[in-house]
Amino acid sequence: MSKVEDKLAELGLTLPEHVAPSGSYLVGYRAGNLVFTSAVGPRSNDSNITGVMGADCTIEDAYEAARRTCLRMLTNVKSIVGDLDKVTHVVKIFGMVQATPDFNGYAQVVNGCSDLLVELYGEAGKHARSSMGVGRNPFDGVVSIDAVFEVAD
Repeated sequence: MSKVEDKLAELGLTLPEHVAPSGSYLVGYRAGNLVFTSAVGPRSNDSNITGVMGADCTIEDAYEAARRTCLRMLTNVKSIVGDLDKVTHVVKIFGMVQATPDFNGYAQVVNGCSDLLVELYGEAGKHARSSMGVGRNPFDGVVSIDAVFEVAD
């Protein structure tokens, strides 16, 4: 098991089962030493965390959804590079929060992903980030996140 997966275990977390793409695309793509992930949400093979910020979802629930989304994203990265210890830096994440027009707490939601990456990778987990509100995410997930990771062989 990798050091990162050991840290996940210490936090009481595990990588979820891989979820196949829902269309004609890859879960991510490695170009040189960068891995670009497709956006994923808090969906697993048998559940999803849905909701609309500003209507029927709390910041706490959405924060947890972003953590779960991060785990799903890491499962995809592992499927591409084989070992999460090969990640040398989290370059950037982009979070899309399903929200009403008057909700503006996107950063608080996407922190669920950012905080977990820093817990797992320390300084190398600190990244550039964008977050915004959207009217609808795939499968009604409260959050959808994509990322760029720097990796080594």
